[in-house]
Amino acid sequence: MNYNLHENGWTVIVEDDIRDLSVEDILNVAKLLSEQTVVVFNKQIDISPENQLEIAYLIGDVMKQKNKSRSNPINLIDGVIRVTGKKNDKGEPGLFGHTSALDWHANQASNKKRDPIVWMYGAEGMEGSRTSFINMVNVYENLPNDFKEEIKDIQCYFGYEAGKYSTTPYFRDHVNKDNVFDLVMKTASGKVGLYYPFLQVFGMHNIDDEKFKSIHNRLIEHILDEQHTYHHDWVNGQILLSDQWLSLHKRWEFDKMEERVLHRIALNYKNLNF
Repeated sequence: MNYNLHENGWTVIVEDDIRDLSVEDILNVAKLLSEQTVVVFNKQIDISPENQLEIAYLIGDVMKQKNKSRSNPINLIDGVIRVTGKKNDKGEPGLFGHTSALDWHANQASNKKRDPIVWMYGAEGMEGSRTSFINMVNVYENLPNDFKEEIKDIQCYFGYEAGKYSTTPYFRDHVNKDNVFDLVMKTASGKVGLYYPFLQVFGMHNIDDEKFKSIHNRLIEHILDEQHTYHHDWVNGQILLSDQWLSLHKRWEFDKMEERVLHRIALNYKNLNF
């Protein structure tokens, strides 16, 4: 497998056609992802949803839609979601079809059983659009030691509020105080970073609002430091994988969302032996 690191030192750039990689190579890609948080397949390819699923299943289980009435407008096939403003034959757009930014977030932040990998394939109309990623391992490493000490035992709870990072009609407003997550997280691969998708954070367990706001604002300022960010300017046919525990991502405003079609798969690391 031919790959190198982006000049930022952590984004993995693979030059091979993903379809030519062995099972061992695919698992190595997943291991790199768990360590580096973002993997980009630069080669432009034309790959079917079925073939994408076949490769994804080499890494782990794929999320299927439980609510079939919801899945009809957004699914290409079960397990592959179309992210687009383009209408289907019933005149319905896909998920996140709005032209406004899909702001910083992680997949299903309040769900402890969520799938920790998002697979993105730029199918059509991608040129001119940008998705950016923040490496939360780097964010944590670059925190002052005294701040690390202050936040080491904090737990957070998450949810969704319409308009806070997306205007999609498919999500319901909620705050899940029953599921708390460690702010400083160590993953199965041994990486330590912050789990803090700040637009999905609604509080810190046993911490009053005033202190929460103080820590929250300080974290946001540090997270948004440009040194932690990779900007991906899309071309059609690329595949990009991002880890959902220790990275955040954002799709910037794009006024041609009715032409842009991205295929999205959520999956886990089940077939890796950490």
